[in-house]
Amino acid sequence: MNAEIVELLRRVGVPAHVLGYTYLKDAIRLCLNDGTYIREIIKRLYPAIAKRENSTASRVEKAIRHAIEISWNGSDPEVYKSLFGPVLHHPPNSEFIATLTEQLRLEQGAAAE
Repeated sequence: MNAEIVELLRRVGVPAHVLGYTYLKDAIRLCLNDGTYIREIIKRLYPAIAKRENSTASRVEKAIRHAIEISWNGSDPEVYKSLFGPVLHHPPNSEFIATLTEQLRLEQGAAAE
């Protein structure tokens, strides 16, 4: 599953050299394994990642937001449009994580058929 997460993050233009990239990989992996994380991003997801990475929940949130901003400004607008629909601003962290998690679930389902 790690390869699929990496491929999707590359597709949306999240650069691998920013800290938020690592946190996004962890966030998506956790949400794929336990769907309740997506409903409790601030209370459960960020703290879980922070604990694993020896950081704080607020630093995790900020690093993820920064990675999303970079991807928004540098990626192909059509890729964003295909995933998020017509949007004027980068999506919030929760929407970004939820959408990419759901996209991976859809791709897994299509591959299984």
